Amino acid sequence: MSLSTYSDIKTSVANYLNRSDLTSTIPDFIALTENRLDRELRARVNMVRVQTTTAADTAFYDLPSDLIELRNVTYETSNSNSHALSYLSPESGSREYGTTGSGAPRAYTNLGKNIEIFPTPDGAYTLGLNYFKKLVPLSDSVTTNDILAAFPDLYLFGSCLEGAIYLNDSEQTARFMQIYKGALTEAKAAEDAARFSGTVMQMTVQGDPGSLVRRGV
Repeated sequence: MSLSTYSDIKTSVANYLNRSDLTSTIPDFIALTENRLDRELRARVNMVRVQTTTAADTAFYDLPSDLIELRNVTYETSNSNSHALSYLSPESGSREYGTTGSGAPRAYTNLGKNIEIFPTPDGAYTLGLNYFKKLVPLSDSVTTNDILAAFPDLYLFGSCLEGAIYLNDSEQTARFMQIYKGALTEAKAAEDAARFSGTVMQMTVQGDPGSLVRRGV
């Protein structure tokens, strides 16, 4: 059974629900599943990096419209080195830098649709934003996306769950909820394992030669 396209998912949802009369509503089940996945899944395939350039005496910058979670902000120096800016709450940023003049970026705070840079930049600096983006919704013209390619089971069972809810079938709702949650747990575990995998190195920490740390990626 192929689950690589929008059409495949629609056909499989109808088969799993054993219904042939849901053609007009199955796209809604898929759209609701995409909303759920944007809330619940953070996958490497949906992590992107963009750059923006500051302007003198401008502290606030718009975040990308497709952002669902900001990972970090970096300051790219002229010699191509990258330094992560410290995150501060809006209150902490105001306290720490409220009386500081302008200068090179050192910290930032997330204000929802934009970020504030501390101290206020005094010129053009390159900032890098690493973030998780919203998935690209499936449609008849957009037949696949990165999440469907990586996690077709989440699309399928999430859509079946929405279908069972629509049909007011409590038994099937419970069944597909369990299957979907199991698949989501496995997907998150695989993402965490890949994100934090690395070589375990033995290091001496504060005189303890048996201490171990993991060098992640």
